[in-house]
Amino acid sequence: MERREDLETILAYLPLVIQDSSLSWPSSHLVEVLEALTKGPSHSRVDSGQTLSDSISDMRQSLSLTPHLSYSALQGYALFFDEKMSKEESSRWFNEVLPAMACLLLRFPSLLELHYLNSENLINGVETGLRVLCSNKAGIVFLSQELIGALLSCSFFCLFPVDDRSSNRLPNINFDKLFGSLISTGRNEHQENRIRCITHYFQRISSCIPPGFVSFERKILSIESGLQAFPDEGFWSTSTVNLCPVEVHTCGLIEDQSVEALEVDFANKYLGGGALRKGCVQEEIRFMINPELIAGMLFLPAMEVSEAIEVVGAERFSHYTGYSSSFRFSGDYVDTKERDVFGRRKTRIVAIDALRHPGISQYKPECLLREANKALCGFLHVCKNQCIDHEDGVGVATGNWGCGAYGGDPEVKSLLQWIAVSQARRPFMSYYTFGFEALHNLNQVTELVISKGWRVGDVWRKLVEYSNQRLRSSKKRREPKAGLFDWLISTNAA
Repeated sequence: MERREDLETILAYLPLVIQDSSLSWPSSHLVEVLEALTKGPSHSRVDSGQTLSDSISDMRQSLSLTPHLSYSALQGYALFFDEKMSKEESSRWFNEVLPAMACLLLRFPSLLELHYLNSENLINGVETGLRVLCSNKAGIVFLSQELIGALLSCSFFCLFPVDDRSSNRLPNINFDKLFGSLISTGRNEHQENRIRCITHYFQRISSCIPPGFVSFERKILSIESGLQAFPDEGFWSTSTVNLCPVEVHTCGLIEDQSVEALEVDFANKYLGGGALRKGCVQEEIRFMINPELIAGMLFLPAMEVSEAIEVVGAERFSHYTGYSSSFRFSGDYVDTKERDVFGRRKTRIVAIDALRHPGISQYKPECLLREANKALCGFLHVCKNQCIDHEDGVGVATGNWGCGAYGGDPEVKSLLQWIAVSQARRPFMSYYTFGFEALHNLNQVTELVISKGWRVGDVWRKLVEYSNQRLRSSKKRREPKAGLFDWLISTNAA
């Protein structure tokens, strides 16, 4: 395989090498281990969590990977497969699932070569091959679900080299810390259930590999996005764009949105956040029930202020209940979303990272601007080749972005998202309040705003006016008299 610019950017982060113009595994011993695994426990002797743990260490050693896996990681694998799985589940895992994963890994080099061959003809004039999608440069990668299965199998066996990942702002990609969380976390039932989502995914693809594709796009907010000017405070305050309709849902979940919409991932700037560590809130849960999202963590460095990441086609495999420590895997989920012309499920997920623990500074004009622009970047359809996707009628499904653990003001954030959705010319915003008491009158506020005939610029100016009052109250160390919604209602009721 000839040297390619896209491959060159990612090769150092893959466990493969180029030999005699072809991609291959660099270790004959690793290939022997994988071949034995494909034939089941009678050949591989891998029939328990402990022997699996030993095999993972052996494979990593054959690739000269450093550092060595932690004691907690190795014990986590042993604990999960020896004590957390039933005998029936364990038998199926070692006799059927693990051999299928090993088979995928043996085919990984040829799958990747085929990927690069096909990437040249997927979309005219658009580079779609696997590569590091660097910050400050828009780009898109298309991966087959089969190739993603191979990549995630590498993650399971911890075969990705980690040297230089953190220095290049790339998140963790191996599963060692995910399994290690079983040992290092006291009450860890939710961690066990997160892993159950992952093992269920592998069980599903071991019996039938999905035939479709998933795209990962880094979006950049710039003049090239189709905007007449880069959005500054003047841009927002003078916008005459009409506000879109809002549907408020006091119960339900974003991922269960019934109509086609851009579904918001309340993201960390590092895609996936704590998905492969101990995290178990909105973003991490989405990555567990749609595990193909994890593949993006391989090649997408941290997001900059004016960037977002959009993933189209990630299939859902698991049902769940609960949140955070109450999270539980609750069985198989069969995704029935239609596929587009590229074979992608019509599930659009956009990752946007909010300010973390901003405190009173969230009311400063520069912070309001940062959040409005971040949301706008996520909601705009900025792909340079419009033929890739047609988004007429696709709204935005969102909720309390940047609130909760991040400490954002849910009333301010809801209206900032509304003006961003509207400015992006999306036809509607479905807002899921998740039972936040502060948003009990969101419907009343949106109806009031629309009855006044306000547009995007009017709402922006009200947000700035209210925020200035909050800042003044803070300087005088006074508690604010009212939240944003009550203030809007009381000052505009007439």
